Amino acid sequence: MKMKILISLFVIVISIDVYSHEGHTHERYSKEQIIQIAMSAGPENVSGDATIISHDGTLLRDGSNGWVCMPGSPPNENVNPMCVDPAWQKWLQEYMKGSLGLSYEYDPNQATFGMSYMLVGDIPVDNNVPFNTDTSKGVWVAEGPHLMLLLPQELLKDLPTDPYAGGPYVMWEGTEFVHVMVPLEVTEPLD
Repeated sequence: MKMKILISLFVIVISIDVYSHEGHTHERYSKEQIIQIAMSAGPENVSGDATIISHDGTLLRDGSNGWVCMPGSPPNENVNPMCVDPAWQKWLQEYMKGSLGLSYEYDPNQATFGMSYMLVGDIPVDNNVPFNTDTSKGVWVAEGPHLMLLLPQELLKDLPTDPYAGGPYVMWEGTEFVHVMVPLEVTEPLD
């Protein structure tokens, strides 16, 4: 099972690398630096025993707690590392397929509870539409340190969707990839 997860994540990370612009690498970082960057995404009690993979899917450290942490992908140069539990690993695998225009299978009504840490923050993303790359459309948010939660979609119907209203909010409502964002700092609107 562990090998299946690592293979799936390898596919995800390679997809992120291809999707995020070719030609950028982490060559200027040592293996230890990349591990530390990946671990910065979650608290020590999670990242300390997590499997660590690099942006290209290379296994940097085997873990023992079911979590996987990874650094940010080029061209972001490690600005969006994340640590994900098994439910988020499955979600990420299907999301990355969709981002590449491939067929994916993810049913948000069958989602099990899942948790992801992004304690360093994330790059700007459209809060309304997954896969949107046109910054002239949508509601764009660059969340600082935050948690992301997976829950069955029916449990999210009464939560706000405005990322600037304060507190947790729903991202990508009405889509297969709906999830809850839990900001740990005030989210400021992008200029």
